Amino acid sequence: MAKPDRQSGRRYTEAEVRAILGRALRDAQARDVSHDELVAAAEEIGISRDAIEVASRDVEHVRGEEEARAEIVARRRRGFRSHLFSFVAVNAFLFAVNALTPGPWWFFWPLLAWGLGLAFHARAALSSDVSPRRLRRELERSAARARREQERRLKEQRRVERLERKQRLERSAEELGHAVEEGVATVLSRIAQEIRGSAPPPPPAEDAARRQRIAPLDEDGAESEARGEEEEDEADRAARQGRGRR
Repeated sequence: MAKPDRQSGRRYTEAEVRAILGRALRDAQARDVSHDELVAAAEEIGISRDAIEVASRDVEHVRGEEEARAEIVARRRRGFRSHLFSFVAVNAFLFAVNALTPGPWWFFWPLLAWGLGLAFHARAALSSDVSPRRLRRELERSAARARREQERRLKEQRRVERLERKQRLERSAEELGHAVEEGVATVLSRIAQEIRGSAPPPPPAEDAARRQRIAPLDEDGAESEARGEEEEDEADRAARQGRGRR
């Protein structure tokens, strides 16, 4: 068990706590901190979760306003740069046309009129002041973009899940089809074995052909034997008749 620190009984004011935490954060290694880590660290020094939630929402709101303000200023300055480029290009073209054609110098008038509008535009674009109404509209636009992005991600995630589910179903159907084919083949094979085992084996094709060739020969031999026996009987009768005459 760790020994208690000798300075564990010291107390700090709110300003000292903020200064110590600020110094510790500056000296610590810079990295992103998750919301759960922040809540756990706050609970270690006796700050409730509700206070951290409220403070984190305030910080996120302030950060959102700063990002919205920076986006508005950047958009203004991009528009001013585009306006300035158009001003220089068009007035240079007008100067060239006025210089190459006879007559008085007239390009000053569009230059002065347009230059006055450009000056007002520069005053608004180079200023960092943003009205609350414009800031609120930018925050609403950012929130709408975030919702659309979240919806797009959800749709993409659902599409990927449907595709994966479809692929799993196709694989399952294919495996089931193979299993059914194997089962049917096994059953048919067993039925064929049982049929071959119960029925007498058929005579080979060669024996059947040989029997067909031998059958006519057996019939001719039987006829010849019958004729020979008849001739022998006639010879015996003739011999007996001759002995009776003597």
